[in-house]
Amino acid sequence: MFAEAILASTLQIGPFWQQWSGHKALCPLWSRERTAATATHPAVDTTDVLWPLFTSHRDWWRFLFVMHCQTQQDGGYQFMLLPIWFNGNDPESGNYWGLFPLWGRHPHFLLMTDWRFCLWPVWMQYKTPRPSEKRWMTSNAVIFPFFHWRDDGSWGVWPLCGTGHRRESDHHYVLWPFVTWAKYRKDRDTAGEGSSWMVWPFWADVSREREKQWMLIPPFFGRAKTASGCRLRCPWPFFEKESTTAKDRLSIFPFYEKVLLKDYREGKAESGVTRFGWRLVEIYRDSSGEVEETRVFPFWAKGRGFFRLWPFWATETLDAKKCVTYSRCLNLIPIRWIDAIDRNWAPYWTFYESVAKPTHTEHSLLWGLIKWQTEEN
Repeated sequence: MFAEAILASTLQIGPFWQQWSGHKALCPLWSRERTAATATHPAVDTTDVLWPLFTSHRDWWRFLFVMHCQTQQDGGYQFMLLPIWFNGNDPESGNYWGLFPLWGRHPHFLLMTDWRFCLWPVWMQYKTPRPSEKRWMTSNAVIFPFFHWRDDGSWGVWPLCGTGHRRESDHHYVLWPFVTWAKYRKDRDTAGEGSSWMVWPFWADVSREREKQWMLIPPFFGRAKTASGCRLRCPWPFFEKESTTAKDRLSIFPFYEKVLLKDYREGKAESGVTRFGWRLVEIYRDSSGEVEETRVFPFWAKGRGFFRLWPFWATETLDAKKCVTYSRCLNLIPIRWIDAIDRNWAPYWTFYESVAKPTHTEHSLLWGLIKWQTEEN
C-alpha cells in the first residue's frame, strides 16, 4: 500500500493527503495513480472519486456499478446504464442501442451474440457459435423461457416438453426436470456413443462407451466411472470421493476436504489443499508436499512472503531478491491488498507502517508524524 511513501520522497498530511511518485490522494474524496508499464506490471492510470462512487481507468469509467462506459482500441465504444439503457458502436456490427425491456440490439451480451429483444420477455433472438459445424446457430424465444426454437430443429414448450440437438447428441424432456433422456453419437471429444435417462427424483442412469453412471435420488447418491477415473457420492454433499487423472478428492462436508491436483499426463501431484470446517481452515501444499499457505478465515493467513493477523497486522514481501518486506497496522480488510481501498480508505486505519531491508528497518507512526530507523544486526 504505502510502502512507496516510505521508500521514496513523499508529502503526507495525516490520513488526508498522500503524495509520492505516481500517486496523489485526498482521502477518501479523490485519488489518482499513474505508473508506467514494467516487465511484470502493466501501466496504471486510475482516478477514484469517493470510491466506489466513481472510478475511471485509461479506457473506461464507472459510476456506482450501474453506469459504465468503455472505449476500445479498434474505435468502438459501449455505454450502459443498468438495467435500462445501453448504446455503442462495434466495428463489425455498427451502431447499436437498447431501451430495456422495450427494444434493443447488442452485439455481445453475456454468452449471446447479436442479441435482439422486443418487449422482453415477449420476444428475443440471439446467436451462438457452432465451431464444429463452422456456422452460427440462431435461437428464438417467445414469452421467455416458455416457448423457444432454434434453426437446428431444437424446440421447447417449457416445462411441458422439448428437444435439443447438439453435434454429438439429442436431448429430450417431458415435464422438466422430472423426465429427461438423451442419445449420444460417436465422438472422440466426449464419452462416446450411448444413452442417458432420468426420472427425478428417483433414478438416473448414463450408459456410454467411456462413461457408466447411476444416481439414486439424484444428485444425492451415485457412482460414476469414466475413462479418467471414478466418483462416489453417498450422500452428496456430505460425502464425496473422486479419483481421476486430474485430481484426487475426498470431502466429508462440512468437516473435512482434501484435494490433490495432478498432472494428467504423468499422474504426479502438482499441488493440494486440505480444508477443515468447510473453508474456515485451509492448508495449501506444493508438489513436494511442503506447506505453501495456511488460512484460518478471516483471522489468520500465512504463506511464502506474507502474513496476516486480521484485523491487527499484515506483512508482505515486496521484493524477494532485495529482501524488502512491508508491514502495517491496522489491517481491517480480511482480503489481501485491494488497490481501491488502499488508495482511498486504508490510510484512516493504518496507524503504523514499516519497511524492512537487509541493513535496516524504516518505521512510520501516525501517518508519518513520527519516523525512526532501526539497524539490523
